[in-house]
Amino acid sequence: MTAIDWAGLQALLTAPLREKVVVIGDYNFRLREMTEEQSTKYELALQDKSGKYDWARARRAMIAMMLVDDSGNHVVTDESQLKAMPRSIAGRLFDECQSLNRYEANEVKDLIKNSEEADG
Repeated sequence: MTAIDWAGLQALLTAPLREKVVVIGDYNFRLREMTEEQSTKYELALQDKSGKYDWARARRAMIAMMLVDDSGNHVVTDESQLKAMPRSIAGRLFDECQSLNRYEANEVKDLIKNSEEADG
């Protein structure tokens, strides 16, 4: 096995991101994995002004960053647009989003919990 070189890294960085279509009822939800930059922005976006994580936004923010239409355009521009989404759908989509981004099942929850413990 050969170590990655610049050309190999460039190929990886320009390759299309993985996508997954999740069927819930009569709806097809297309999710596109986040880049490393988007993942960092996502984790920072969960913090409030005091540096604590806001669990209430975790599901909506991740779904908003990953939900795309058939052309690859984001469906929503802000996570607040998803506040009225049924909890059963949001929960399922959040699980699928975490899986597509290779977050462990409780990684986001642990991230928030560890932040709260550090403040305590």
